[in-house]
Amino acid sequence: MSETERIRIGVIGCGTVAQIMHLPYLRSLSEHFEISALSDLSPGLLDLLGDQYGVPPARRFLDYRGLLETDVDAVLVLSGGSHAPQVLAAAEAGKHILVEKPLCFTLREADDIEAAVSRSGVRLMVAYMKRFDPGFRHGQGLVRAMREPRYVQINTLHPSEDQYIDIHGVHRFGDIPHAVAQRVERAQEELLDEAVGGISDALRFVYHDVFLGSMVHDINALRSLVGEPTEVLFTHIWPADSEFPSVTTVLRHTGNLRTAYTWTYLAEVRDYFEEIAVFSSAERIRVQFPSPFLKHWPTPVVAQRMENGALVEERVEVSHAEAFREELLAFHACVVSGVRPLTDVSDARTDIAVLQQIFAAFDPPGLGGETKTSRG
Repeated sequence: MSETERIRIGVIGCGTVAQIMHLPYLRSLSEHFEISALSDLSPGLLDLLGDQYGVPPARRFLDYRGLLETDVDAVLVLSGGSHAPQVLAAAEAGKHILVEKPLCFTLREADDIEAAVSRSGVRLMVAYMKRFDPGFRHGQGLVRAMREPRYVQINTLHPSEDQYIDIHGVHRFGDIPHAVAQRVERAQEELLDEAVGGISDALRFVYHDVFLGSMVHDINALRSLVGEPTEVLFTHIWPADSEFPSVTTVLRHTGNLRTAYTWTYLAEVRDYFEEIAVFSSAERIRVQFPSPFLKHWPTPVVAQRMENGALVEERVEVSHAEAFREELLAFHACVVSGVRPLTDVSDARTDIAVLQQIFAAFDPPGLGGETKTSRG
């Protein structure tokens, strides 16, 4: 492919993130992408979005396997739960793949995906949009130049998503056949059994929705900033059996570096707050992410240091370029120019491994270690 060639892309899963971000940006990047086929479990949603994005009825599929039989060059996998079935089938069909996080629920699935991608020779990129955010990339450069970082502090205050989603007019039809919904739920429960074993429904929710659904972003960003954690020193989840959980964990890195990370669900105040701050004796760097449901909001980077006895603070807003759009452009370069994906299977597998170790470090009274995850 030439650098200017359009990719025929099929979208698997047309829910919230597809409607707010991916489909509009694919259409805005029409010189790079053609929205060639759609797949979703909801017939009503498939028809509405097919009409909206000019996808003919013959190229709308309730079963993603039909989409993979078409002439699409690549697929964007945005369905819920573990993405392993769709990714494995796409790799075997010879389609390049951009897949939303989490890549999957277990390390076994990640290993299966890595083998399938290697066999087929397709390119797979995991959609960690924060890694493509211009503000984050600026902060990453500052952190990498920092001498002897001592402490990383990550704080996420997560309000109800509906307060942001509702402004976008996301469509939902509630028309997925009961038998299909049951089959999807049963498959997810089997994977959760494999990943975390026999624990409460509330803690299973924390693993797949909080850890893999949200915290995975910060773990991936942390690793790209300061490298791999070597040990989980502490994890606490409270209330352990609540639909409104909080998580605090402390991680050890090589040398004297430690990370303290708190993720907490605070539903009512519509002020999403997410900050990764890296501190050394001489510098303090703060990267402050906006809500992922707001378009073209910059990611400010605040840097502090001393100069001639005076405290100097700089606040930089690098760009209003949208991270989701930048991510799509990076995927286009992977497909047409053979650029190695910044966020590949190995990267996503490590995130899952770290999150499983964080989860396993939580041992609430009365459960006697039942939360300990399998390492596979």
